[in-house]
Amino acid sequence: MSRNEIPKELQKRLEEFHVKVPDIPFKKSKVDRIANWIYAPAKSPIDLLNIKGNSITRLVLYPFILLLVVFITPIFFI
Repeated sequence: MSRNEIPKELQKRLEEFHVKVPDIPFKKSKVDRIANWIYAPAKSPIDLLNIKGNSITRLVLYPFILLLVVFITPIFFI
């Protein structure tokens, strides 16, 4: 028996059931897309910096590096 062949008993049982399939739109409306964007969970900035629970040195050093970059780079443009 191939995969395409269905036994008569099974075919008879399957024909007993009638299911109504609702129409599901493939494209979401603009309101739905905006609502999904607004209510999407926020990403953690710590994940963006690859800081894990055991990397306390990165967690402490990144703000200092950021401060140095912010205050020292204007010196080069004067």
